[in-house]
Amino acid sequence: MFSKRTNTLITVIGFLLFIVFSMLLVSFEKGDDSGSIKNLGDVLWYAIITLTTVGYGDYFPVTTGGKIISLFFVISSLGVLGFFISRLTNKIQNYMELKNNGHFGTEFEKHFVIFGYNKFGQYVADQILKANNKIAIITDKKDDVDAIKALYNNDNIFVLYSDYKNFDELEKANINKASTVFVNFDDDTDTLVYLVNLKKHYADVNYVVSLNNPDLKETYETIGTSYVISKNEIASKLVASYIFEPDVAAYTEDIIATSDQIDEYDFLEFEVIKTNPYVGMEYFDLFVTAKKDFNAIIVGLSRLVEGKRTLMKNPADETKILVGDYVLMISDGYSKKEVETIFGVKEGRVV
Repeated sequence: MFSKRTNTLITVIGFLLFIVFSMLLVSFEKGDDSGSIKNLGDVLWYAIITLTTVGYGDYFPVTTGGKIISLFFVISSLGVLGFFISRLTNKIQNYMELKNNGHFGTEFEKHFVIFGYNKFGQYVADQILKANNKIAIITDKKDDVDAIKALYNNDNIFVLYSDYKNFDELEKANINKASTVFVNFDDDTDTLVYLVNLKKHYADVNYVVSLNNPDLKETYETIGTSYVISKNEIASKLVASYIFEPDVAAYTEDIIATSDQIDEYDFLEFEVIKTNPYVGMEYFDLFVTAKKDFNAIIVGLSRLVEGKRTLMKNPADETKILVGDYVLMISDGYSKKEVETIFGVKEGRVV
């Protein structure tokens, strides 16, 4: 690609040559009575018809000198046409490249943002997409874009190729309107440093990180990370469970994974909104009702207490169901659809 200054110079030279050759063509043709080109207007029309390859034949040179000069218009028309076609092709390619890299942004709201793409990030994305949620994946590796697009042919996923430090560019992932941001870098220290900077730009977003080093968990919690998960802690607990209570481990692994089969069981949570028919009902009564009405097992509540969400595992029977609670339950796909209809919300905590 030429610079803007070079393009301008080429345009000016081309225009001057066109004027010179046009005047020469007129000078040759106007003296011949059988000729059709008599003035610059005729030359302009002849040049346009030649350029567009229409070839009406109403204007054409008849003199030897005019025919020689006309070669300029014929050859130039090919060059000009090629120039415009190449520019148009380049514009289209640039547009498609920008679109593919996510530079036109997304209108996703209440979606989930993943910083950094690797095998672990892919597993996380799989689970979120199975629950029919929207994801924006941000990566600084060009190869990741094509890999993600090839893996997911899904309208619920948006990919942004960007430098992580370019916060203006990150706006295109609509992070301010995201429900949760998952920072998924390979190095815990890199994750910590980046998270501190990220929170300066997007303070009101829930942040989730997964750590290789559980010793850093308290540090992450200190800077306001919503949820800090240690990969080793979870893996070690599951492995230990498989060693001495394998059925419990298998059951646990199965229900914490998002199912994509309607007859499979899943561990879900649903928000209690004002129109929920169970508002004010005691926990034990909801437990019995849920089992009878849609074959779901209620296992706990999540409640906002003094500005902090508290998990209530198997709460007291008389505990009232309040607006803003999240009801935790185990159900299959059939029950899930009934619950979504009755509760008036979809599964998950999307804020």
